[in-house]
Amino acid sequence: MKKTALLIDGGWFAKGLGFQFKPRIPWPSAEQVCRNARSILTAEEELFRIFYYDCEPFDASVTNPADKSVVNYAATPSYTGRKQFFREIGQMEFVALRRGELKARGWELTEKFKKSLIKGNAGPFAATDIYPAFQQKGVDMRIGIDAATLSLKKLVDRIVLFSGDTDMIPAIKLARREGVQVFVVKLGLWPLKETLIEDADGVRALTPQP
Repeated sequence: MKKTALLIDGGWFAKGLGFQFKPRIPWPSAEQVCRNARSILTAEEELFRIFYYDCEPFDASVTNPADKSVVNYAATPSYTGRKQFFREIGQMEFVALRRGELKARGWELTEKFKKSLIKGNAGPFAATDIYPAFQQKGVDMRIGIDAATLSLKKLVDRIVLFSGDTDMIPAIKLARREGVQVFVVKLGLWPLKETLIEDADGVRALTPQP
C-alpha cells in the first residue's frame, strides 16, 4: 500500500466543489469536502492524513469609502457558517487543519461596473460598485512546509495536491526530488495550469459529488 497524504488548498477546493454542485451552493459542508477528497484515493493507496489549509473568516468591520457605510463581518450569516465549518472539519478523523489569515487589502470595482465603464455606459458611481478585496496570508507557506516535512522525513509515498496555484510548484519539485510521487487534481470542468501538470507525476480527475 502507498501511504498517501492529501494536501488541500481549502479556498480553491471548497469553492470549486460548491460552484460545480447542482444546484450550486456558496460553501460545501465539511463532510462533503472530506468525502470528495477521499474519493481521489486509489485501491493501492492508504490515507495518511488530510491536511486542510484555509483562512478563518474575516471578523473585522470595514467602511465603504463611497458612502461611509460600515459592515461588521463578524455579524454576518456567512461568518457564522464558516466558523461552524472550521469547527466541524477540525474534528474529523485524520484531518489536520492549518489556518491562514484573511486580510482586507483596499477596494475593487465590481465586474459589472468595469464592463459598463468599458462600454461607456456607466451610470453614477455608487457604493455598490465596489467591494472589499481580501487576501489570504500564510496558506501557501503552510502547504510548502508540510510538503517538505512529509518528503524529507519519508512519512509518505505519495502526495495528492488539491490546488490550482502555481506557487505550489517549488513544493512539488522538492517532494519529487526526495522520492515522493506527487499528483495534482483536476476538479471537474475547472482548467488546471499546464505548469502544475508538467511538474507533477500525474493528474487525478475528480467529479464533484454533492
